[in-house]
Amino acid sequence: MPPNDPTSRLSDLLIDPREDLSTEIKDWLNLSEAYHKASLAKAIIALANNGGGDLIIGLRETEQGYAEAPDRPANLATYGQDAINGIVERYVDPAIHCDVRNITAPSGRMHPIVSVPGGHRVPVRSKKGGPEGHSLAVRTIYIRKNGPKSEPPITTEEWDQLLGRCMTNRRDELLDQLRGILYGGASPERAQADETSTLRYWTDSGIERWNVLTSDLPQGAGARLKHGWYRIAYQVNGDIEECTLPELKDRLEASAVRYSGWPPFWVPTREGIAPYTIDNVIECWIGGDTDPTREDRDPAHSDFWRVSPDGLALLLRGYQEDSEDATWGRRMAPEPGAIFDLTLPIWRIGEALLQAESLAKAISPNGATLRFEVQYTGLDGRVLTVQPDRVPLLENNIARQDSIELSTEVDVSSISERLPEIVHPLLQPLYSLFNFFQLDIGLVAGELERLRRR
Repeated sequence: MPPNDPTSRLSDLLIDPREDLSTEIKDWLNLSEAYHKASLAKAIIALANNGGGDLIIGLRETEQGYAEAPDRPANLATYGQDAINGIVERYVDPAIHCDVRNITAPSGRMHPIVSVPGGHRVPVRSKKGGPEGHSLAVRTIYIRKNGPKSEPPITTEEWDQLLGRCMTNRRDELLDQLRGILYGGASPERAQADETSTLRYWTDSGIERWNVLTSDLPQGAGARLKHGWYRIAYQVNGDIEECTLPELKDRLEASAVRYSGWPPFWVPTREGIAPYTIDNVIECWIGGDTDPTREDRDPAHSDFWRVSPDGLALLLRGYQEDSEDATWGRRMAPEPGAIFDLTLPIWRIGEALLQAESLAKAISPNGATLRFEVQYTGLDGRVLTVQPDRVPLLENNIARQDSIELSTEVDVSSISERLPEIVHPLLQPLYSLFNFFQLDIGLVAGELERLRRR
């Protein structure tokens, strides 16, 4: 690994683990319990106010040093990045985005490490307290102290250090703004980092919202998307015109592209699935259909989407391959989670890019760039498959990785003209998961031409 690889740095923490002001170590946490959620939140708040740091999970101190704690969970899925940031959103103010990685210790066992960012302009505090008897108090600031331990600042020196860090971060931001005035823009590296952070928080909070909505569904409901899903998120960066939510809804409806029967960001009008406003965004959850004759919707028709007046959009959808009424390959109604169609991602991503182009031109008519991100989950064990009247089945192309995230940045004005050149490099890493399958640019161009002729 290169020296600056984050995985390499985190691996070093497990060679001789120890706590200090920038590193905290915890036993295995049951993140379904409020007590352990609060304990995690308190550690993250203290590390954030210390300028950032790392939280190692699953170790316990012994006379010989730190060793793996007992009661290791069967799998580490409960320590996923979405789960950790969901807890942060509920307990931490302002909500910050933490990076979570499973790192292999010298023992060969994996441990989650939560990397907490620093650089905050205001002190980070608790949004809510822990259960009775827990030390996390509501609306309280915590810092790392010698010991090491996490406690509220008390002395003048502790407050001075904390506020000094915040003022330094404000100064850096002010200097960036002055550079923008003097030289026509902040550094590209800083601007790109800010865009990535904003879109990441938007995406994570949207998925957390979807998790809340689906939590009350029956376990076997198709709208739970238990066999996997894909999500599309994008951010329009430009001179965005101010508009009310009703005006945004009108622009969203006008930006619809209808090349397929189920377009992205479809704005339905029927009661029970029509979009609504919440937290100053437009939200739609078709999977929550209140019509009793359609309440158990299949994965491909259970969309959840959100759009913000700030030019942020998120769409989460299940796989058409997992729907019971679909015929794929030479098999009729295969088991959900078994196959992955060769051409559907080309159509879906191409259509979503065209929709993003249309909306971007509506809300930023003077020109804009687009940061576009895609994530696929539930891939492990799926076979890459195509319809038999087009190409033979690809039985040996099996994915061994469960998820992948992809991203690109493009000028909005170039999307229609360069659509195949944008879609091909974006999706190639996805197809490589299926036994090194090489996605042909000719196939991409041909499928997108078929799409746009419809």
